[in-house]
Amino acid sequence: MFVNCINVNIISAGNGQCVAEMVVEKEHTNRFGTLHGGFTASAVDVLSSMAVLTHPRVVEDIDSVPNSGVSVDIHISYLNSAKIGDKIVINSETVKLGRNLAFLKVTLFRKDDKVILAQGSHTKFVG
Repeated sequence: MFVNCINVNIISAGNGQCVAEMVVEKEHTNRFGTLHGGFTASAVDVLSSMAVLTHPRVVEDIDSVPNSGVSVDIHISYLNSAKIGDKIVINSETVKLGRNLAFLKVTLFRKDDKVILAQGSHTKFVG
């Protein structure tokens, strides 16, 4: 099964944070018609990586950080489901950017009722 990461719109990015929105479409779902866990994991990975690239220390010396690093640990807690047509907000933030490691967190929630769908933590080697 292919999990489509298309149709995620970046709303804002800067200061170590990234906010994105999307509408759940059929290609984002599993066989039960709900948001696919693999899509959620990919969103945590990609959008937290974008957040760290906007951290002021990275932006200040972008040549020293040619990419967003490599994953050391990624964890997702799946709390609720989303169905086709649901509007989703994905908030990513840099909790700490150390010399070698970046600690990031991501929350996915339904836009209409603010119900949290998933929470992710992502640690990246950036040294």
